[in-house]
Amino acid sequence: MNTKHLLLIIPFLTLFCACSDDADDEKYASRPPVFEEIVCQPLNAGETVLRAGQPFVVTARQKSLGRLLNNTTYTWSDREGQLSHKFTQKVIYDQETQNPTDTVVAPSAGAYKLTMYARYNASGNTSWWSGKYGSNFQSSLTEGGKATYVTGGLFYFGVTLEKTIMVGK
Repeated sequence: MNTKHLLLIIPFLTLFCACSDDADDEKYASRPPVFEEIVCQPLNAGETVLRAGQPFVVTARQKSLGRLLNNTTYTWSDREGQLSHKFTQKVIYDQETQNPTDTVVAPSAGAYKLTMYARYNASGNTSWWSGKYGSNFQSSLTEGGKATYVTGGLFYFGVTLEKTIMVGK
């Protein structure tokens, strides 16, 4: 290896070495939003009960906002694949931190297991979150259901919310 190649490699090596002290620094940490609940609200004025054939809005309510996140994808589904969905699939999270929503219509009365999966690409490091909560962390939603947070290495967080909802006639 000649001197010219060595001079080109040294700046790259110092770049990687210089960042190692920041790996545990909270100010450079990406964090996923923490969710408290999935809330369902009928669209028809005055209605309080979810009804088959009538649209309702499902909202994943955040307890705390995420941080240093960019490209984000939301996917809503139900186990049986019976609900019709209309939701925003992609956002830049740090610019659009609002609660994820879906407009849903259930074809018939009954119980539906609703799932929201969100993938948050990290702009900062994910090691702070993993060090505090582990790479696979689970919590309960306030009114039933669960939230699972997975750290995808250095690059992303995956968040899955699950809750069973009841739809009347």
